[in-house]
Amino acid sequence: MNLLVCAACGRRLGEPLRLLPVLPERPERTRGPNPDGSRHAPSTVPRGTYAIDPEPSGAPYVPHPDPEWCGAALPGVAVADPDGPGFLVCAGPRDTLVVHPEDTRGFLEPNPASTEIGCCGPPGQQGPNRVCPGCGAEVATMFADCSGPYETHFLPDAVRVVADTE
Repeated sequence: MNLLVCAACGRRLGEPLRLLPVLPERPERTRGPNPDGSRHAPSTVPRGTYAIDPEPSGAPYVPHPDPEWCGAALPGVAVADPDGPGFLVCAGPRDTLVVHPEDTRGFLEPNPASTEIGCCGPPGQQGPNRVCPGCGAEVATMFADCSGPYETHFLPDAVRVVADTE
């Protein structure tokens, strides 16, 4: 098992995790509330695991070269272009570490600079919305609105993976 720790101060940022060999396919969004009453999409990775996402993740967003393209328009991956036709696609960091948001509960704090609001949680469209409580470094983007994936992406340069010695 591994721990994710803040690269700036060394503080632990979540529960012990096991690395998956590949990022699972994002599950389809179901309609209506979940058995626990939440409206989140199913998480991409199971609790207690993490995976590396080789694709760009989150902000900044750039226009898709084809203004008629609307395929795979998932929040966190693509959003409608407010200034023109078509969609914006994410051009954020590659190789983020994707974890189940519940594995970071109590270990991260909201970014005070983030102003975005979703109906069920942060949509993650403004960039890193979670900080290390030890030093305030921006470490992750949580995608938790009901309209998109339910996952937390740690910035690859903001965290280190260390062996859990407990």
